[in-house]
Amino acid sequence: MYEYIEGRFQGIFKDYVVIDHLGLGYKIYTSGNTMARMPEMGQMAKLYLRQIVREDFVGLYGFLDRSELELFDRLLTVNGVGAKSALSLLSIATPDHLKSALAGEDQDLLLRAPGIGKKTAMRILLELKDKFSREGLAKGTDLAATGKEGHSLALEALLALGYTQREAEPVLKGLDPNASVEKTLKEALKSLMN
Repeated sequence: MYEYIEGRFQGIFKDYVVIDHLGLGYKIYTSGNTMARMPEMGQMAKLYLRQIVREDFVGLYGFLDRSELELFDRLLTVNGVGAKSALSLLSIATPDHLKSALAGEDQDLLLRAPGIGKKTAMRILLELKDKFSREGLAKGTDLAATGKEGHSLALEALLALGYTQREAEPVLKGLDPNASVEKTLKEALKSLMN
């Protein structure tokens, strides 16, 4: 029903923010990532929204960018994952980092989210890992590449996830140069997350 809201940012509370639009304060549940990137109080903010209606609850969920909203929507498609669990997952990692963890079947990252147990983490990986693996292939990444080309592609992927070259290079140098990009990325992410 709602695409986005634009208004003055009025503050952060336990698990939501308030946006004032034309004198009406909207309570919008959001992730820790979005909360951390909100502007100064009184400044304008735009959040992309999803309205959730249940028998006992009506709420707005908002994110600063569409990619986080899209990942929120995908997480909600997993049986047993509700809005609170999805927000919890989006609060422990950036959307790109979380997508890579899903594609790389990194259950440990998912288990760091409050309210996500081993069974739920396994269900999320089972239902979503292929979607993100296919997304990576659709974007033209040759996950089978090895050697210098594979190293270069893995480095590009890590930089795109927000790691610095100083963080990524030493980790990649310690990995098997003949491994595929997919395997190199999995190992590098495991190492970088520890």
